[in-house]
Amino acid sequence: MRALFKTLFGSARTISAAAAAVVLAGLALHGPAPVLAGAVLPVALLAGAAYLALKG
Repeated sequence: MRALFKTLFGSARTISAAAAAVVLAGLALHGPAPVLAGAVLPVALLAGAAYLALKG
């Protein structure tokens, strides 16, 4: 089961980086400028990928 989880989702760090991006987009969506949520998600995902690449 552990191998299946690793294949489908990667590590816990990968999941936490994606979750952080979704949370940031959710906060932007319910904030004062919800139109920015469409830009926050891809930027946050790229920032998470860069973080994972540097820490990998």
